[in-house]
Amino acid sequence: MKHSIFVLSAGIVFSGFLFFISSCSKINEATELGSDLIPAVDNITTFDTTLTVEAYNDLFTILNDSARSGISSRQFLGEITSDPLFGKTTATLFTDFKPQSFPFRFPAAKDSLYIDSVVVVLSYKGTYGDTTAPHNINVSSIDPSVSFRSDSSYLLRQRPFAMQGQLLGTRNGVIPATLDDSLFLFNEKASNQLRIKLDNNFGDQLLKTDTVKYNTDSAFKTVFKGLEFNAAGGNSLMGFLLTDSNSKLAIYYRYTKNGQDDTTVTYFRPNSFSASANHIERDRSGSQIESYLGGTTPDELVFLQNTPGSFATLKIPALAGLNNRIIHRAELIVEEVYDPSDAIFTPPQFLYLDAFDSAKNYFKTIPFDVTFDPNSGQLNYQVFGMQGKAEFDGSGNPIRIWKFNLSRYVQNVVTDVEKSYDLRLYAPYLTYNRYTFNGVPTELLLPVNSQYAAGRVRVGGGNHPTQKMRLRIIYSKI
Repeated sequence: MKHSIFVLSAGIVFSGFLFFISSCSKINEATELGSDLIPAVDNITTFDTTLTVEAYNDLFTILNDSARSGISSRQFLGEITSDPLFGKTTATLFTDFKPQSFPFRFPAAKDSLYIDSVVVVLSYKGTYGDTTAPHNINVSSIDPSVSFRSDSSYLLRQRPFAMQGQLLGTRNGVIPATLDDSLFLFNEKASNQLRIKLDNNFGDQLLKTDTVKYNTDSAFKTVFKGLEFNAAGGNSLMGFLLTDSNSKLAIYYRYTKNGQDDTTVTYFRPNSFSASANHIERDRSGSQIESYLGGTTPDELVFLQNTPGSFATLKIPALAGLNNRIIHRAELIVEEVYDPSDAIFTPPQFLYLDAFDSAKNYFKTIPFDVTFDPNSGQLNYQVFGMQGKAEFDGSGNPIRIWKFNLSRYVQNVVTDVEKSYDLRLYAPYLTYNRYTFNGVPTELLLPVNSQYAAGRVRVGGGNHPTQKMRLRIIYSKI
């Protein structure tokens, strides 16, 4: 994603320095991180305060989300048709297949080659959603006249080209749960594959193509630019890895060798020089999230969906007016609000929280509390609180609770070293943030979730009746 520009909605009135203080009662919620270092709340020297959070739902658009697919990323194919909270998702996959090297030659002259079958194979890496609902999958050629380049990176939220090529093959009733079954095929034992038989005329065309077209990659692309995969029905997104050895175009054919017929197979594969794209299209019409978008009053429920997804703007009006004190612990508490569909559509691996600097018009990591290891390329996921903990709500339903550690940031706000910022809560695949290291601000591409498209969660806003989003602070007076 390129640098995201967040525009505050006009008409949102700053609500002043109102906050709810619960320091008159003993602390009744355990702190898992650093509990051995935090003094007990006795209301004499150590106190407990809760600040109200205002949450506003919004969507990323092409203006502030430039997430792109890559040939080495897990890519998705399928259709989520029935998610009551977030609506529909359709994932379309595009890639090219090519010989291992150029120039390439089949083992006999084209007039001596006879097609048996041609099968496209994708290496299966798991499913997000209902693994039992069947998909119908179509495979089409990519028209050689369109621009589909290996040196281009394509947006997840856009098709790489409008035109669809000729239908080459169909497989109906694909049940994701069965894709890890073992198969015994020509000279190999295979598993974790999606296999779709294509039109033999297409395979014969590859065998009969003039050898000059196999001399270079660019010449080959004038004959075969790649394949487009579309899925309908089902209720899930199936994940595939194109650069795995299991992904290939298998051409089974016969030719005469030493006076005898010989049956063999040639594989064309995607590689690091292949063009690829993964179009993820969201349709939220009729879903619950749709009714929570575009409002100017705080939302009771917050909807967070992985890239290309949604986010919430968080305001904590009372924080700026909090007087100086010693902060032992400050944590933003975020609770999942249960829905039966959560058993099928699970939360993202991680949620992420950053800050909007309105004076400089950019997002940055939470000051003092987010650290980035340049050697491993990772954030301090656990310490910052990006991974939710499994809990149960008041009715015994399984939920996850996130507790973002904002202790150092809040300490610097109350001592007037740092400003109180509006925050952004979301579940990105990757995000750009300004990060200050040794006093030098640098823009970093931060990896958050290991894959895009998969993962969504509904959580309570600051005015939810039972599962409020809140900033809880344990402090001592100076």
